[in-house]
Amino acid sequence: MKQVQNIVLFFSVILCIGLVYINMFNVYQTDDYMCAYGTQELGFLGNFTNTYLQWGGRYFGYTINMLNPIAYDENGILPKVYLPFLMFSFIGVASLNFKAYFSYSFRESLKKGFMLFFFYTMLLVSIPEHYFWITGSNIYFLPVILSGLLLYFFKKNEDTGEKIWLHLSVFLVIILMGSNEILALILEGLLLAFYYEKRDQKHLFFLLTGTVFLLVSFLAPGNFNRMGEVEGGLDKWLKRIAVFGANTAYVCFKTLLVLPLFIKVFEKELKNIVQKITFKKAVLYWGVSLLPLLFTGYILNLIARQFENIIFYFFITFALLFVFKIGKIKQFWWASLFIVLLPELKIFPEKYSCFDIDFNAANIAMELSTTNLKEYKREVRKRVSTIENSPKDSVVVEKIKEVPRILYFAEMASESEDETYVNDQLQKFFNKKYIRTN
Repeated sequence: MKQVQNIVLFFSVILCIGLVYINMFNVYQTDDYMCAYGTQELGFLGNFTNTYLQWGGRYFGYTINMLNPIAYDENGILPKVYLPFLMFSFIGVASLNFKAYFSYSFRESLKKGFMLFFFYTMLLVSIPEHYFWITGSNIYFLPVILSGLLLYFFKKNEDTGEKIWLHLSVFLVIILMGSNEILALILEGLLLAFYYEKRDQKHLFFLLTGTVFLLVSFLAPGNFNRMGEVEGGLDKWLKRIAVFGANTAYVCFKTLLVLPLFIKVFEKELKNIVQKITFKKAVLYWGVSLLPLLFTGYILNLIARQFENIIFYFFITFALLFVFKIGKIKQFWWASLFIVLLPELKIFPEKYSCFDIDFNAANIAMELSTTNLKEYKREVRKRVSTIENSPKDSVVVEKIKEVPRILYFAEMASESEDETYVNDQLQKFFNKKYIRTN
């Protein structure tokens, strides 16, 4: 087991170094401009109110994005330091939990935190949108870190009985319910499961608090404004069943490919948990992951960046079921390690390319070896400078030629194409009537 752990730890450290290096060339993109523009135009409270009424109910996720300092960050420092901060926060919070729940030393806990980050990264659907895009990382990555803190606060409250940990836990429940819909559904499912297991006043209070703020998020007028006309009839329900089935099959297949390696690396921790809970309870906790899958099927949402929270939670709880029933799957750890290092498996047509299996390692390596990241950064800076310094209301800029694989980038429409949201966001932020590429 130690040998396998050392192999994974080596890849974990290399992964972190690679991501930090790539992030040195990161820049602001798309919705980063929109969030800053809204606060500039309407003020913080006005932007919050307008977003809740017109756009959506992620009252925490959208609020964090409204604080984007792009207008004051002339050198683009934040995009270059934010991901490393989040990465090492994830590893740090994971380490806290390993120390709290398994009584490990600081060194051992830190090693486990690095290895967990490796698996988290391999499972991501979209590294560019999850890690490098500030607006996206605040909606999807930051809440995962806060969820880890919630898990730690729960443990501290259980061990010490001190009220401060209870209050911090309640605060984080409120925060997470307004982060993104998928994580909110997972948390609501867990609170229901906890109350089912232990029906006391504390768990009832957590459940009621979570439910109230879940409704605050889901019933936001902005959510309904964006839904548009809702179709009915049998065909619609058949589509929903098909989408739920396809999404679930993708999540199951992708996680199964990595589970042998994960079980081998975290065998001691998984067995420790298995000794403390029943198989029935493990199934209950795993079943929570079906709640957001049902939701995404209902709204006809195919695999996208929103599924990353589902996949990671599904993966962790699925591993417990295998340890209970098919623990010998760990013997195939070498196959999992080989698979995660393979390039993306492209078997579906472009329309359904979201179902192609990709564990990101090959793409990260290709980014480091083939993309001229310095040239990409130079092209983007030149574009921003051209727009900022143009005295005209209409500006035509060159297309970005060095397009990265991993860094988040969305190109504007050209003069011969219809305007896209990217053009619109830049036009508003830079106070131009027309911005296009040539």
